[in-house]
Amino acid sequence: MARPERVAPGVYRVDAVGLSNSISVLLVEGDDGWTLVDTGVGGSPRRIREALISLGGRPEDLKRVYLTHHHIDHVGGLPEVRGWAPGAEVVASEHEAMIVSGERNPDRSSGAVFRLANRLMNLPTVPVDRVVDEGENVAGFRVLRTPGHTLGHTSLLRDEDGLLFTGDAFGAMVSRVKVGGLKAACTDPPLAKRSAEKILAEDFDTVVMTHGKPIHAGARRRLKEAADRCDYV
Repeated sequence: MARPERVAPGVYRVDAVGLSNSISVLLVEGDDGWTLVDTGVGGSPRRIREALISLGGRPEDLKRVYLTHHHIDHVGGLPEVRGWAPGAEVVASEHEAMIVSGERNPDRSSGAVFRLANRLMNLPTVPVDRVVDEGENVAGFRVLRTPGHTLGHTSLLRDEDGLLFTGDAFGAMVSRVKVGGLKAACTDPPLAKRSAEKILAEDFDTVVMTHGKPIHAGARRRLKEAADRCDYV
């Protein structure tokens, strides 16, 4: 397994699957232990656990799991992660928490292929311990409401150094960066575009996306180009 990539002080990008930069999750080191941002797919927890150990942590040092949204490539590994870190607090926005906990149905993607795939995939049902909203702090990151990819989607921004984790508000799922990764994957594409424009109003320097390589140079320009190309209506 590839060693976790340090993207900023105390923040490491982990490949949740074998293909590099295909699905990324974050491990964030804090004074009270480690925070995991998203959990990848069903086979990802072993890789995440090995990454944590390689960084000097132990499974019991994982104190919280933050979920940007409920799609299977973000929550698929949650049950197994809770299996080896049963004390970890699960955190999400209210809308996403209701879906992850089984209180409401998943959002519908706008594209027919993605809608079919979502129906065929059984999302895990796990209780969410804490609901957060815009502006709250999680492991040193400020929560940004960025709906559109899903209706409760959130991104995370660490103001002290301008580190932005977009989740799927932006993504390079095929080649170049696009708003929402792909239009067809978004529940509400026009709303995803508005969230992209909202992100561009923030102060950031480094961008990590779930899908695609981190952007260390020209991050704002790359995201603005994606937003300018976006024709979601």
